[in-house]
Amino acid sequence: MLRLDFSRSNLARGRRQLLTAFLLPALLAMPAAFAQTQTAGRNPAPVTFQNLLNPDPADWLMYSRTYDSQRYSPLEQINRQNVGTLRMAWSRGLSPGIHENIPLVHAGVMYVANPMNLIQALDATNGDLIWEYKRKLPDDLGKFVGNSGRVRTMALFEDMLYFAAADGYIVALDARSGKLRWETVAHDYKTGAQHTTGPAVVQGKSGNVLVITGRSCPEARTTRSGCFIVANDARTGKEVWRFYTTAAPGEPGGDTWGGLEVSQRMASPWGLPGSFDPATNLTYWGIANPRPHTRIKRHNGNVDAIPREAPSELYANSTIALDVDTGRSEEHT
Repeated sequence: MLRLDFSRSNLARGRRQLLTAFLLPALLAMPAAFAQTQTAGRNPAPVTFQNLLNPDPADWLMYSRTYDSQRYSPLEQINRQNVGTLRMAWSRGLSPGIHENIPLVHAGVMYVANPMNLIQALDATNGDLIWEYKRKLPDDLGKFVGNSGRVRTMALFEDMLYFAAADGYIVALDARSGKLRWETVAHDYKTGAQHTTGPAVVQGKSGNVLVITGRSCPEARTTRSGCFIVANDARTGKEVWRFYTTAAPGEPGGDTWGGLEVSQRMASPWGLPGSFDPATNLTYWGIANPRPHTRIKRHNGNVDAIPREAPSELYANSTIALDVDTGRSEEHT
């Protein structure tokens, strides 16, 4: 086992930050509760909605750990007094490509998303591979989707692990074996739409548990049809609702686009999965700027086709609050 002293002065700052980025999830995943047999972590208990609401300090069950997206860890073993004595516990190589993923941890198992949709379950105590799933992607994917191998985040519920695949599918894997449980197509990758937020698992007031995802819709290839947030049943994959992130004529805010053809109204929930407030049953998502980027291009040379103050081109440049059970917009800012 390689041991590395983080406090040595000969470690350059940049190298120290890089190592921390890769090793911190492993270090945080190893509190005293993990001093059990390694086999115990290979058969983790199902993740309940109550676990998601109030996660065990040793777990990291969603992208930002908790629904309020604070990314705060309550673990106390690493503190100001001993942080300088950290040593590398284990290391493991990752696939080449773009990495924008925060690993998930549950009951001693670390779930890691590699580029090109390679999903792995690792023993968090030593880095050993438990299982891996490599999705067969279309040969022509790179012609239509930029950064086609990226998986930004994953989600856990019961005995399933969810991710949004580059080929336009929402995928559920068996968290214990890595076998495919279900897959549901959300969009046609040939339109240029692409999964960029990753999934969030929430339970509505109705009791339905949903996997909610967003995607980007670059104007070079796609239209408004690729700009949406969709909710699928967490157990079956069946689509429950779909919310388009730009308002159409006849809808609230539809007149804020200045008569622009509906298919050309584009704005993406591209960055991160939404947060969730169980008390109000609302999920909050950030929507990026309208596309194309300039007013003059969006409105055929007329920069005054829309107001210069809000509301303008809803729901671009907004935070929207959606009812989890219906997908209906309740408010926006």
